[in-house]
Amino acid sequence: MKTLYIDCEFGISGDMFLAALADLGLDFSKLEKIFEEAGLKATIEVKEEQRCGVGGRQVDIIYNQNQPLRTLKDILPLVQNLKIQENIFHKVVQAFKQLARVEGRVHNIHPDKVHFHEIGAMDTLVDIVGAFWGLHELGIEKVYSSPVPWFRGKINCAHGKISLPAPATTLLLLDKPVQDSDFDWEIITPTGALIIDQVVDEFKPGPCGILRGTGIGFGKTRKGFNGLRVYLLEEEITPADEVYVLESNVDHLTGEELGLFFDQVLASGALDVIYLPGVMKKNRPGGMLQVLSPPEHLHTVEDIFFKHSLTLGLRIRKVQRVMLPRQESTARTKWGDVQAKKITWKNNQFLRPENESLKKLAQKTGLSVVELRLLMQDLQEID
Repeated sequence: MKTLYIDCEFGISGDMFLAALADLGLDFSKLEKIFEEAGLKATIEVKEEQRCGVGGRQVDIIYNQNQPLRTLKDILPLVQNLKIQENIFHKVVQAFKQLARVEGRVHNIHPDKVHFHEIGAMDTLVDIVGAFWGLHELGIEKVYSSPVPWFRGKINCAHGKISLPAPATTLLLLDKPVQDSDFDWEIITPTGALIIDQVVDEFKPGPCGILRGTGIGFGKTRKGFNGLRVYLLEEEITPADEVYVLESNVDHLTGEELGLFFDQVLASGALDVIYLPGVMKKNRPGGMLQVLSPPEHLHTVEDIFFKHSLTLGLRIRKVQRVMLPRQESTARTKWGDVQAKKITWKNNQFLRPENESLKKLAQKTGLSVVELRLLMQDLQEID
């Protein structure tokens, strides 16, 4: 499994992240064509750069400077017009919604009223789309990061001089591990913090796995090193991991309450939930609620289990789980592209179409999900 480790000891911005991916060997010419086909002329200029005697890459995003101020409602149609994979599209939309929520909180306005100031948000659009597109192109399945360096100082903005980190950056770094540093200038931009917030799966002190490549992306500010290091790794597949099973027999919940329980426990971090019907004491109809939880979410899942069932007790046990290697993929059919899981079993690979993608295709074609699934016997992955 390919993983990426982000070493943001010297900071991170959107252009630094793209430059680091370019230094890994990513070619952005295909992404430029995607923007051009959507009517957005943007050149991602990659050039060699050297800081402190170390070579890397720097990225300049060149576009028409006469861009209007855009809100979230203006940005989302631009993303919709881009011919990118469905999973990338959803991640980009989620990232912009998160940025709008944060900026709205900073300025005490509704997210829909937030104006993206970076030249009509073209910089941010290219940075965010480029980040998710680049990870997909490189086949990255998981992203890890170092703890985030804290910095200080002041910066001039449209509303006057403010302290660093910028308020939006601070909000995006909530719940992230931070550590003190000597930097007294902006080493993490809001876009850089957004990338950390949206792409990082876990924070670790260092990379782990078989090192396959390294990249360095330099920022625009020429103060010291100002470089983002990334490491491409091959992570050995762990044949098994440990999860917790939480169970309780219930006969006091209505169907509506059971449905709400499912929603709440899955939202709390549970991996899966199932209800097994049966007959309880005094011949009452009831059943067993069984929830699967990863270790890091156990206490939260336990609290939600009690809160939304008011059961009198839980049985909790640790079990070993064996998983087949799988990754996100896209398959081409005569009805259109569908998102799928690529599963590996004994050197054979299988594509299993995602149900949500099948539902959208069913609405488009008039066929049922069952018909589409049975007709798609020989899915071909898009290269």
